[in-house]
Amino acid sequence: MSFFGLNIAGSALDAYQQAANTTSNNIANINTPGASRQIVNLSPSVPIVGSTGYSTWSGPGTQGSGVTVDSITRIHQDSYDGLFRGASSAQNYYDVEQQQLQAIQAQFAEPNNGVNAAFTSLQTAISQLASTPNGTSQRQAVITAAQGFVRSLNTVGNAIQSSEATVVSQASGVVAQANALIDKIAALNGQIRASTAIGDNPNTYKDQRDQYVDQLSGMLATQTSVQSNGSTLVTVGGRALVNDTQAYHLAAPVVGTDPSGNPTLVVGFANDPNPSNPVPVQLGSGQLAGYLDVYNAKLSVYATKLNAFANATANEVNRVTTAGYDQNGNPGTALLQPIVNSQAITATNIAVGITDPAQVPAALASTAAGSLVVGLNAANNTVNTAAALLTNATLAHPAISAGPPTGTTGTLTVTVDGVAQAFAYDFGAGAGANAASVDTFITSFNTAQLGVSASYDTVAQKIVFSRDPNNVSLAQRAQQAALGTPTSPTFTIGDSNPKVGGSVGTPSSSLLEVLGAAGINGIQQNGSNAFGAGDNAGANAMLKLFSGNYGVPALQTTSPTAIVAAGATTIAPPAANPQAFAAIGVGQLLTIDAGTPNQENVVVTAVNRNTGTITFTASQTHAANFSITTGQSQTLGSYYGALVGQLGLDTQTAITGTSSQTTLAANIDKVRQGIDGINLDEETQNLVKYQNAYSAAAKTLNVIEQLLVTALGLIPGG
Repeated sequence: MSFFGLNIAGSALDAYQQAANTTSNNIANINTPGASRQIVNLSPSVPIVGSTGYSTWSGPGTQGSGVTVDSITRIHQDSYDGLFRGASSAQNYYDVEQQQLQAIQAQFAEPNNGVNAAFTSLQTAISQLASTPNGTSQRQAVITAAQGFVRSLNTVGNAIQSSEATVVSQASGVVAQANALIDKIAALNGQIRASTAIGDNPNTYKDQRDQYVDQLSGMLATQTSVQSNGSTLVTVGGRALVNDTQAYHLAAPVVGTDPSGNPTLVVGFANDPNPSNPVPVQLGSGQLAGYLDVYNAKLSVYATKLNAFANATANEVNRVTTAGYDQNGNPGTALLQPIVNSQAITATNIAVGITDPAQVPAALASTAAGSLVVGLNAANNTVNTAAALLTNATLAHPAISAGPPTGTTGTLTVTVDGVAQAFAYDFGAGAGANAASVDTFITSFNTAQLGVSASYDTVAQKIVFSRDPNNVSLAQRAQQAALGTPTSPTFTIGDSNPKVGGSVGTPSSSLLEVLGAAGINGIQQNGSNAFGAGDNAGANAMLKLFSGNYGVPALQTTSPTAIVAAGATTIAPPAANPQAFAAIGVGQLLTIDAGTPNQENVVVTAVNRNTGTITFTASQTHAANFSITTGQSQTLGSYYGALVGQLGLDTQTAITGTSSQTTLAANIDKVRQGIDGINLDEETQNLVKYQNAYSAAAKTLNVIEQLLVTALGLIPGG
């Protein structure tokens, strides 16, 4: 033994001390998030080459000089990091959506306590009013049910707005957290780069950096690339978040607009030159992307559809109530009115406009309530309504035979809501005669959808003309909207052929006279001459709203622009109403040129909020001022039901996504931890192994020391 042996034993002590320390560090960090297992790499020290002329125990050659710690290696698989971060990002995306959607779903309170239940209660109240139109309690029940319906709309509408504000606030908090992580990653890049430059192994710094990147990936979909100097480039959507030690902060989310002018929640970079409407960061997934998707693709859509439902329902209900008369014979008023008159009716801007039960409009103007229409029959004869009007001896005034001076044709001009429409009639015997009999006339007249319906009172044997808000053509409604004329309860019918006014049995060319209605010719039918207090036609008309198909949102207008060729067409709104298309979205079904041979349905393919225009593809040409209305494709109740169904589907998708991505992320992390993680049993075994080796080296060193002391003591004079 020699001093050389001391050096060998000393190297062993140093190596096993480092190995034991590294193992102890592993054990200490077994529960530290992101900590990777580290191992000490041992190798033989540089051997000593044997000198010429001297021999070693094994002959000429080299002699070992102990053990050396080459490095401390961090066990880490970067490939699993990418897989885990992708799954974690998706998990956090769906988790945000699940939390937000379940919260708003609870606010909808369907199916028992929400808007649908209130809508049904309103229907029930109107049905009871139709049975007892003069009942004060029934009229009050309509007001009470309408108030409940409005409260439900207000509750859900306000809940959506509150959820939108919450999303913005929480997304802002996530941005602040993300920026803090970005700063930490940039700082660690600097430490790792400096440590790497001097040949050190900055394993702990790398663990911390990867842990921060893991956390950041839960907020947005990150991509990483390790650079040659040891720093990591972190990007999102192709744009740098961290480049070496340079950090690029995100800006707090703002409600900007997309290229078409649609309001959109956006997250941009802090240095964007247009902070109020920055270039959107392509977040991919993660919490931030979840918040933006909830706001833009879920809550905003729900709000738009709920507002469209509220607006369309109010539009249809008010169109009936303003077309009727209240209990005192006064023109009806809108049952559902905006809280702020200068703004359109929405779920949060709607209130009940009638508080007095007597003001509930339950009646419609009808000639049956006045004395201007007389019986068609002559000498108390029974009129056969299927018989020809020409030379009909049972009629007081049979239709004149074909021939001079007037023939069998004429025109009834029906004026409703400021719109005059012509009904051309022919009571001749030809195949195309649309007024050849009373029955034929009633069918033809009602088919024209003029806002007035005809019927026959078999007891009084009188023709009856009644205001009918449910029998109005889309073309007429579009024309009325374009003119800006309000709905009114009155109507006027004028005959182009004059009344003969002769004795009973005198033929007439005036259809109104033939039908015993010459007294209403050109005279407005209103509360003074066509109102019956016990009439329930208005209530029945309101009741029909619940089963009829309507367009949602309630768009009725005309286009000043002609379509001169089939194909994609962009239509501007009328100058008098530049916001006509404000509620129209992509995918909306529209009916154009209603009531004409060119009538067709089109689907909106683009909307530009900046210009107010819409784009669709037409298959035919259309002259200027053609009508545009939302397609009458579903009931109001089914439209709202579809909204609730979409919310349920979105929520379930989020729940399923959260569950599947949570499982995936956990499984990937389990595999990752199996490679990178610290195993207590394994580390304990290693610690025992290194401690035993250290103890053996120490004993060897002690023996050598004792031998050297003994040897030195044997030296004379020592």
